[in-house]
Amino acid sequence: MKVLLIGGTGNIGQRILKEALDKEYEVTAVQRKPEALELKHPNLTVIKGDLLNEAELPSLIAGKDVVVSAISLYAGLSPEQFKKAHQNLINALKKQPQTRIIAVGGGTNNEVAPGLRMLDSEDIMKNIPEEYKPSIFAHGEVQKLYETTGLENWTYFNPAAMIQAGERTGKFRLGTTNLVADENGASNISFEDYAVALVDEIKNQQFVGKPFTIGY
Repeated sequence: MKVLLIGGTGNIGQRILKEALDKEYEVTAVQRKPEALELKHPNLTVIKGDLLNEAELPSLIAGKDVVVSAISLYAGLSPEQFKKAHQNLINALKKQPQTRIIAVGGGTNNEVAPGLRMLDSEDIMKNIPEEYKPSIFAHGEVQKLYETTGLENWTYFNPAAMIQAGERTGKFRLGTTNLVADENGASNISFEDYAVALVDEIKNQQFVGKPFTIGY
């Protein structure tokens, strides 16, 4: 299985990279600054690339079985650049429909009631600092792009409401559109277990053409 990983140095991306290599996938990591990824591994190739350069994407994707986008809004991309990057990816993948994409999403895309996403809930959003809201809304718009622009071989993987560094337990629950929370209403996942589930989805293909989510 040949994987193209975009954003392999971020909090989530570096865990996905490790998990994919541990499972013996052949990974090509695309980085705007290749020197930032110092990991060496016989199954890892690091190349220079930029999702904002739509013209170069077809050649980056060619020959790959799955693209994993772990680009982050907290790594120098503006919300508009984040949306543009994903639109470029969608355009390129439409020309290579056999290639799948799994994109790292946002926890606030999950629903807390039928048809009510966290990002659409006034009660939830009033407690979120204003500086985070553009990024939250961008994730909502990007999921809509995948749902509505005619691409079929996509998966948008929204984390729990809270995702942070922790342990790789391999024990978690998956859902589709509803927030996964425990009996106390807490919705949490570690970067490590999120990466486990994402890399498992490469093989399992359980959520093709739809979003899914995770939590303990």
